Amino acid sequence: MSRESAVRRDRFRWILAAALALGTLAGLYHLDLLKAAVAANPFPGSAPSVSRGGLLWKQDCEACHGVDGRGDGPVSASLRKRPKDLTRIALPPVFPDGIVAYRIANGGEVMPAWKSVLSTDDIWDLVNFIRAQRSHTGN
Repeated sequence: MSRESAVRRDRFRWILAAALALGTLAGLYHLDLLKAAVAANPFPGSAPSVSRGGLLWKQDCEACHGVDGRGDGPVSASLRKRPKDLTRIALPPVFPDGIVAYRIANGGEVMPAWKSVLSTDDIWDLVNFIRAQRSHTGN
């Protein structure tokens, strides 16, 4: 084997090893999100859960997301980016409840993380309230 072939083979091996390492790291980084995508909602659409979620919504979410969840709350004008219009999020399986719960717990670009403030049950109650609001707004 020529020296040039050996160098190409070694370069290919390094590139392959780097790609595998990056793929593994990306998978580990997004593992929580992948788990959330398949997480089952423990209170899917139950009336008591939606009611509890409504109280939490008024207390913690309405200022930014607005009464109907359209991202038009009184605080939204002062934010660098408008909050998401939650009446437009797709229903499962396109946008699973677990992903909504993950976003509430971990926050996003502008939204703060709520996992240190709200219990897991509170977060699921909010998910159910958001889903119920979506059905009431007709979106």
